[in-house]
Amino acid sequence: MRIAIWNSMLDADMNSRYWKYLVKRYSRRDKTLKIFLAVMASGTVAGWGIWESIPWLWKTLSSISALVAISLPILNYQKSIEQMASLAGKWGELRIEYEDLWRQVKNTNTPQALERSFKKFRKIESSLQEKETKLPDDKKLITRCFDEVKKTRGIG
Repeated sequence: MRIAIWNSMLDADMNSRYWKYLVKRYSRRDKTLKIFLAVMASGTVAGWGIWESIPWLWKTLSSISALVAISLPILNYQKSIEQMASLAGKWGELRIEYEDLWRQVKNTNTPQALERSFKKFRKIESSLQEKETKLPDDKKLITRCFDEVKKTRGIG
C-alpha cells in the first residue's frame, strides 16, 4: 500500500505540472495567432502605399492571415486551454490529497482507513484520465515533468 500511495503521489505531481505547462504553451500560441491577425488586419490598411511596391508580400501575408483566421475556430484553443487548466487544478488538488495520505502512511498503523482514501483518489484519477484522452499528448514534456518531480522529491 505504501508503494502504491507513493507512486500515485508522484504521478499526480507529474500530471499537475504537465497540464500547467500545456496551458502556458497553448495560451501563448492562441495569443500569438490573435496578435498576428490583429497586426495583419491593421497593417494591411495602414500600409497600402507600401504594399503597392511589394505586391507578392502583401498577397502572401494576406493569404496566411486568412488561413489563420479560418483555422482558429477549428483549433479552438480556448476550449482546450480551459479543459487543460481544469485538469491542472484537479491534479494539483489530488497531489495535495496524496501528500496528506502519505503523511498518514508514516504516522498510522490502520491500513483500512488508508485503503478507503486511496480507492477514492484512484476513482478521481480514473475520471481525470478519461478527460485527458481528447487532449494533446506530448511524450517529451511528460518525461521532462517526471524528471522535475524526481528532482524535487530527491529520487534520481
